[in-house]
Amino acid sequence: MTTAYVVCHLKICTEMNIKNGKSFRNFSIILLFLAMPLIGTAQETKPPIYTSPIVNSDRTIEFNTYAPKAENVLLISTIQPERIPLVKAENGLWSVTIGPVAPEIYHYQFDIDGAKVTDIKNQSPYPWLEGKSELIVPGSSALLHEVSDVPHGTLHDHIYHSKTIDGPNRVRIYTPPNYNPLDAKQYPVLFLLHGFGEKVSFWSDFGKINLITDNLIAQDKIIEPIIVMPKGDPLEAEYYKFFSSQAAGNAWMEKNIDVLDKELRDDLLPFLKSHYKVKTEKQDMAICGSSMGGFHAVILGIRNLDKFSWIVGLSTGLNIPPFNIVDKEQINGLKLLQLNTSKKDTWGFGQSNKVHDWLTNNSIKHNYIVSDGGHEWDTWRKDMILLLPKLFR
Repeated sequence: MTTAYVVCHLKICTEMNIKNGKSFRNFSIILLFLAMPLIGTAQETKPPIYTSPIVNSDRTIEFNTYAPKAENVLLISTIQPERIPLVKAENGLWSVTIGPVAPEIYHYQFDIDGAKVTDIKNQSPYPWLEGKSELIVPGSSALLHEVSDVPHGTLHDHIYHSKTIDGPNRVRIYTPPNYNPLDAKQYPVLFLLHGFGEKVSFWSDFGKINLITDNLIAQDKIIEPIIVMPKGDPLEAEYYKFFSSQAAGNAWMEKNIDVLDKELRDDLLPFLKSHYKVKTEKQDMAICGSSMGGFHAVILGIRNLDKFSWIVGLSTGLNIPPFNIVDKEQINGLKLLQLNTSKKDTWGFGQSNKVHDWLTNNSIKHNYIVSDGGHEWDTWRKDMILLLPKLFR
């Protein structure tokens, strides 16, 4: 007998009592006593009230998740490479406290008996190929990727028609704080490309590129740019091919970059020129990206040496050879050709070293920057903090 059944039966008995004029008081009391332990049991199985994550003033962090039937729960995060076990309480709540943790933006998820899940109590999701959550550990004073009391630029989201893909396409554009479309002043342009499985919003949502740029402008460390964040995967509908096999994945990448190249030249650049006060001489045009976007940035930059003087790839995973040397003199005439990688990047560190060696052996001038991070946003944010002051000088 369930609680709902007892309550319903009690209601029926009451109605019968009114209708028939008979007393069911004793029976009703018996039913109520039967219901009381069931009601108590229902209350005992409710999930506990809890919060996750909790960032304490000493920068220790408490993670919690409710999984009463789980046998093993682990924390997977960009805080450290090792998985951290959580401890289960009698009420089914799993918890762990770590730290202190350095101020930064981190991503994490729980492994619950082999299933990777987001933290349902965290309202800042990181919606990549698999669900994760975002965690911000603030500094004692605002870091360059944090909101500061400085003038702020504007993010503009556009949907425009692309002849290349014969349909609508998206782009997000950052304009600096003093930008006024009615002024005569024009601005250099940085094309900033996202990685595989990401969106046009990722460089601002998770790379915090708008906040970094705002803060560097306020410190008078950079030349004010317009930053263009295009959709880096016009063949998104064919993602499944990337995962079906290595050969199919390579074919998808080659086709995707060809379409992206044409789309950038024939659709996005004309849109940009007609809607924004941009400089379009090659010395005022830069292209950069992370992961797949870094691969795209280098290939597209080299294909369009008449348009770009600044080419930078972050965590690229480029193949060998990364490009054909059609005109070494023109490539070496770039203002900047730079590759960034990081020692903990298990996906791209070894490959980046090979590309660096190939460029060196073929006398291609370039910068090669190696950091201690991994294949993740906290590395790319730091990369951009160091890169932006170099551009357009």
